[in-house]
Amino acid sequence: MKFKQHLIIGGLLACILIYFFNFSLIAGLIIFLSSWLIDFDHYFWFGVESKNWNPIKAIEWRIKFVPKWNKLSLLEKNKFKRGVFIFHGLGFWLIIVVLSFYYNLFFWILLGVIIHMVADWIDLINKKEPLYNKIFPIYVIKRNKNKKGLRDL
Repeated sequence: MKFKQHLIIGGLLACILIYFFNFSLIAGLIIFLSSWLIDFDHYFWFGVESKNWNPIKAIEWRIKFVPKWNKLSLLEKNKFKRGVFIFHGLGFWLIIVVLSFYYNLFFWILLGVIIHMVADWIDLINKKEPLYNKIFPIYVIKRNKNKKGLRDL
């Protein structure tokens, strides 16, 4: 899902929680921020794969890469490595869930992550993409062996 869509969805749902469910402004802000900052793992993945940590290059690559990726069939996409998104995975969620029992801050972060993930899953289902790469990063790492990398697209 595009960054702009996450901003709109996260902002709208945070406002709804503030207005209709009496969440504090701080809680709403944390929910909003966590609903799109979770995507920072896309930048980590780019940096590790390309060995280039320049954020401008990451944005340029995304602008060039995504249209090419979207034109590929699922069979063609399966020849390439999938992104390893650690903040989208079950391990990260479990840490946030456990911490949310002790600190309200992590409960608000969890709500933002849930908002983000539901939007991502709907987007992946609409694109007929597998959900595993946004849930199981360890499986993605294993699956990526002997696949073409970013530079090969």
